[in-house]
Amino acid sequence: MRGSIRLFTLWGIPVHLHWTFSLIFVYALWIGYDNGLTPIGIAWLMGFFMAMFGCVLLHEYGHSLTARRYGVETRDIILTPIGGVARLERMPEKPWQEFIVAIAGPMVNVVIAIVLALLAFLIFSGEKWMIFKWIFQEQFSFGNSNETAEVMEETGLAPDGLLSYLPMLVAANLWLVLFNLIPAFPMDGGRVFRALLAMRIGRVKATQIATWLGQGIAVIFVVVGLWKGAFTMTLIGFFVFSTARSENSMVQLDAFMRQYKARDLLRQQFSRLNVNDWMQTPVDLIKGGLERHFLVFDLEERLVGTLEEEQIIEAIKHRDLSAEVRQFMSPVTAVYASESLQYIHYLIRNQQHSILAVIEEGQLIGVIDDIGLDNFLRINKIKG
Repeated sequence: MRGSIRLFTLWGIPVHLHWTFSLIFVYALWIGYDNGLTPIGIAWLMGFFMAMFGCVLLHEYGHSLTARRYGVETRDIILTPIGGVARLERMPEKPWQEFIVAIAGPMVNVVIAIVLALLAFLIFSGEKWMIFKWIFQEQFSFGNSNETAEVMEETGLAPDGLLSYLPMLVAANLWLVLFNLIPAFPMDGGRVFRALLAMRIGRVKATQIATWLGQGIAVIFVVVGLWKGAFTMTLIGFFVFSTARSENSMVQLDAFMRQYKARDLLRQQFSRLNVNDWMQTPVDLIKGGLERHFLVFDLEERLVGTLEEEQIIEAIKHRDLSAEVRQFMSPVTAVYASESLQYIHYLIRNQQHSILAVIEEGQLIGVIDDIGLDNFLRINKIKG
């Protein structure tokens, strides 16, 4: 994702940190200054935020690893100041699979909360355990902090270190569960709602209803956020509203593409390049026509590769027009004429294949390129 840096790869899934994540540290400094915290107190606060985003990261891995069980891979996980995003290649088509993938993230937070609570039970006893319960109650139920202060005064205990942050982390994980299960599509709760609806009325109609509900809740988020001065809630509202609309468009596109096969948009007339042609040849073809990508054949007329516009531009930049095409070509990707348009769209949009060879009964019958796909979708007034 643009504007993010790659941190590491775990279980085959890259984790990226968006540049806006640095605002978390600015926010922690502001809270620390506003509340008169010492440098050590501010460091503890930053540590709490980092622990929280560790829980968010595990939440996203819950989605990703569950999706992998159904054959769906994750492109990456991106951490932002308002949470994490696991960018799945696609959602499982079966509603019950989507339900499990959607619910897996919140369930990870439930497990984290239980593990932390058990850890606290083993570490603390007596008065410290009582302090733990009071702080948890205050954080989770918006209880009266004066009651906690009275307990601390009676016991003489100060809730520093683990005694302060373990109950806060337990409460925060439970709040993450409740917040994520709000049926505001495309949040987890909205996906659960969509999956349950899809079991009865189909994916397309269910997505429309879930989108309307999600956008309605998003408007409430924005209004309440602006009224209360809650910047994060306002930002989440805008995010939910825009992504709900985008998700609905993608489902509509998916439903449209189910109706067509590769043979419906292949181009039978196309220019052929030989491996020993000079790179000047495709340059002349680009200047003289609409083609931007080409299939490459060997001297025995066997299909051996592709030459895409980016490779031609590279040759122009390096003034290498006298080089042979074989030096710049890439491996060819072929699809059957009966292949679904969904798969064609995936290869061109997600796998970045600009041109595909189309075969039928072992014979090359045409090509599909990104320009042809764009024109096909434009004619049908579908945004891809």
